[in-house]
Amino acid sequence: MTELGILAIALAVVLGLVIYALITGVAPAPTSPRVAAVMLDMIPPAIDGVIFELGSGWGTLAFPLARRLPGRTVRAVEISPLPWLFSKLRHGVDRLTNLSIRRADFRQVDLGEAALVVCYLFPAAMDGLKAKLEAELKPGAYVLSNTFAVPGWRPEAVRRADDLYATTVYLYRIAEPSAE
Repeated sequence: MTELGILAIALAVVLGLVIYALITGVAPAPTSPRVAAVMLDMIPPAIDGVIFELGSGWGTLAFPLARRLPGRTVRAVEISPLPWLFSKLRHGVDRLTNLSIRRADFRQVDLGEAALVVCYLFPAAMDGLKAKLEAELKPGAYVLSNTFAVPGWRPEAVRRADDLYATTVYLYRIAEPSAE
């Protein structure tokens, strides 16, 4: 392949990432290994149901989630075609049977069977996701968020990763409806 061909491919990849970042308002940013370790450690032991990773990007958390919880179904959802394709190709190599990777807008995915929702989304996306989580998650379900809090929610647990940014990870639990 010529240098011009390599440059054209690189430009197409960058352009594709930029276009989808503009469309979604979110650039696919990988979860660092130190933050992923904190997130995996914060998962409650009694998760009983499907785990969704919303905006799964390059799969840097989806694959460790599937390995950590081999008896649970992990559904990774990503709309941007290049990170999704990368994850699909990696899945072809890793072949984790409890992991599925879907190209979709997570705002259109039904979360009704979720026991745990994992995300690393920017504040604007978290604002939009809040109403969806409140409408679709069953009482007792968990939300685990990297860096950005769910606006107006009180976390059950908060931890900081031992990384350059002292990244904050939030764990929430959907409360039982109050009897009035």
